[in-house]
Amino acid sequence: MFDDNILSPTILAEKRRDMINRDGINWLIDLLLEEIPNYVSELQKGITTADSETLILAAHKFKGSCSNVGAMSMMNFCKQLEELGRADQMEKAALIMKNDLAQEVESLVKALEQEKQQD
Repeated sequence: MFDDNILSPTILAEKRRDMINRDGINWLIDLLLEEIPNYVSELQKGITTADSETLILAAHKFKGSCSNVGAMSMMNFCKQLEELGRADQMEKAALIMKNDLAQEVESLVKALEQEKQQD
């Protein structure tokens, strides 16, 4: 079982109920899994180009997608990047990305894959 900070059991239970007549939640999980590389690429682009607007938009989009499945840890991570972008603290954002992004993504992907097996 995954850590409740990675995926919210409450939000997942609500989504399962809401989507029971729409072939379950797996299509939503698959969509997020498919889009994660694009979100990461956009975050990296914002950091690499030191473009705070790109970082803010990428973090905001990723955060929104994560909210659909209750991916709390990644939502908080994206929120932090979004706030750093708004404060134009790109060096700090770059450091956080370098130190934490890979682990955050790996944890999220594992939790999502486990959740798919529950359906």
